[in-house]
Amino acid sequence: MSRAVPTRPARTSRGRQPRRTAPLRAVSAAALLLAPVLAGCGQSTDDARAADDSSSTTRAAAPSASDPATSSAPTSSPASSSPSSSSPSSPAPSVSASATAAPRQPAPLAQRLLPAGRLPGFNQEYRWTPGRTTRSEPTDGFGTCQRFALTSIGATSVVVRGYRPAASGAPDTAGELVADFPDAMTARRAFAVLTSWRAKCADRLSSYATSDVGALQDVPVPGGRGGWYLLRYGPAAGDADAQYFDAQGLARVGSRIALVELVAVGQDYDYEPGHEPMVAAVRRAAARLT
Repeated sequence: MSRAVPTRPARTSRGRQPRRTAPLRAVSAAALLLAPVLAGCGQSTDDARAADDSSSTTRAAAPSASDPATSSAPTSSPASSSPSSSSPSSPAPSVSASATAAPRQPAPLAQRLLPAGRLPGFNQEYRWTPGRTTRSEPTDGFGTCQRFALTSIGATSVVVRGYRPAASGAPDTAGELVADFPDAMTARRAFAVLTSWRAKCADRLSSYATSDVGALQDVPVPGGRGGWYLLRYGPAAGDADAQYFDAQGLARVGSRIALVELVAVGQDYDYEPGHEPMVAAVRRAAARLT
């Protein structure tokens, strides 16, 4: 906050009245006889005139209330108009309410999870309902390709949420994991480990008759990194003509990582490149990590 510099009030020059000269008096013999008397009277007259001169000078120096040039002049002596004495003391800067307010606490990690209404479905009409939310990873791991718990590679806290199809009887499944790390460097290292697991995921699908591990595809996210890949394996349980389309998504922003899994059961997985459900899921999950 900048301080207003007080302006020094204009100093009014004191006007000096012209000195009056007493008129010459004619001297006569009678006047000489009355000299003592006249001397006394003349002294009184001069004193009165001197008093009148002093009063006039004082009136001329006094500022007029209606005179804008002198209305702000101080009535004290010139010595008191120095900057140290005439400048008003600057007020202390006020402290805003926001500066004294308590710092906002970070949101609980569970609030970083996607609500069911924000998790993309497999078509425009597809809807999810929220399942159970836990503060620990499943014992068999979260994603299909996950090999170790995230807490073993640096995560300090983890939350997991499952989702179910709103339509009863649908065999599809979904879930999300959000992990917090001590710092961004640890999160970047963990993200590299998670992406490396994709290359080793084929052995997890060896029990199926057919399987395929898709390439890692980048998903641009503000302030971080995102990506996803698709696993195909089958046949699906109870339907020899269907297979699993298992999309695995990852996002890292700052010191947090989100993992998303969307598993559809069907005969095809036809989407335009860049418009797959997981692309939107990764972007939405990343937006909630900040």
